[in-house]
Amino acid sequence: MSVIEKLAIISDTITKVMNYVVSNEVVKPDFEEYLATISKRNGANPNIQAALIPYIFERRLTKDRKTIIQLFEDDNKDLTEEVKSILESLSKSMSSVYEVRRVLSNGFELYNLINEKLYKVLSLVKMNNFRGITPGQYALCRIFPMKDEYYLLEISNVLSSINRDDVYKYAIAKIIEKPEDAYEENPKKLEQIEALVKDFGEKFIKCFGSDEVITTNLYTDNLINMFNTYCDDGVLPDKSEIEANIKQVENNRYFTVSDFKNSYSDFMEKSLEGFSSHSSVYDIGIIYDKELGLFVLPFYQTFEKIYEAEDYKSVQGYKDCVKNFLENDKVSANIIKRVASKYPNFMERTNEILQTSYTLDELLNYYKSDSVEKKIYSSASVLYASKIFEQMMNSVSLKEENRPKEGIDYSHVGRNDKCPCGSGKKYKNCCMPKE
Repeated sequence: MSVIEKLAIISDTITKVMNYVVSNEVVKPDFEEYLATISKRNGANPNIQAALIPYIFERRLTKDRKTIIQLFEDDNKDLTEEVKSILESLSKSMSSVYEVRRVLSNGFELYNLINEKLYKVLSLVKMNNFRGITPGQYALCRIFPMKDEYYLLEISNVLSSINRDDVYKYAIAKIIEKPEDAYEENPKKLEQIEALVKDFGEKFIKCFGSDEVITTNLYTDNLINMFNTYCDDGVLPDKSEIEANIKQVENNRYFTVSDFKNSYSDFMEKSLEGFSSHSSVYDIGIIYDKELGLFVLPFYQTFEKIYEAEDYKSVQGYKDCVKNFLENDKVSANIIKRVASKYPNFMERTNEILQTSYTLDELLNYYKSDSVEKKIYSSASVLYASKIFEQMMNSVSLKEENRPKEGIDYSHVGRNDKCPCGSGKKYKNCCMPKE
């Protein structure tokens, strides 16, 4: 088969899946709802052609949570082996942020900022469609592997190198959203994360004496900073300092925290401000899972109280809390199993609240299918190993450190004195203006 014939059958297969989405009696209504959601969120009617790609590769439907490609195969039993092979390849597609390293006659060399790997990708269309894309720019792309080659499925946006900070913020947000993208295609990165998770797990136990710590959002940042400092310099924090930062909320209740709703453009700054900057006070569980790493889970204690309390209805927002822990992709199946192992009434009470009749395995398969099917490390652990996260944090932290805090008298502070802002650092390494 010639290259032209190969590209033609790939394009034809993609077109057939797209046509299936807009015509199938089950899929079409969901796609229309998806378009309406995009329109409401962005305030403009979406381009249907552009919306089809993310919909096809990110949506799951039916009770079995099947992908669009799986549904297409189920409804088309006469597919050739060649088409089935293409569909299998498409199901492994990767949406990421890439730096354009080279423009080739038939594609690009793209460096994936998320998994730190270089790809040579072939274009399915003529290269003059990408006129204006040059090395040094950043592209939001989806690529897929097939028979030892990679193909470019779409370029949804192109940004200049002057937008690097925005690109990095977006890439970091993508890692938080889907941490497995940072290592599934890169064995060296996976090995690094595995070693880090094991090392940090041992240090977490030594630091706190347990694999979980419960406190409030007002003290969470302090405890995480203590752990980070210990990991960096090997000096354990004083037990009295840890105990001073372990506090309980007055009463456990679940509610919506508006501070979590950050945009890609400001989430890094919001992250630096930390949980303590939030206007509401709520409980947080800092959990270290020996397999998957560090989880910081708002309302974790409230979630446990629902199974601990004699009358679970006394916990305000109990149903929304249960639904949040089950529907939130950031909460691993391991976390649910951890709580279920503590409380023998877990499934009985969960089924009563949700009006269902699941077993634990059925519950996890329905709500946590991704983390049941494969090992997904916590986003916090993956970020620890991310180069762009380190670069971005250093950049933002430097800007913050170079900015003296308002309302503090620095006039009599020596270079090596402790900074009066309360950071614990020397003045020269903190608020002292840099030349």
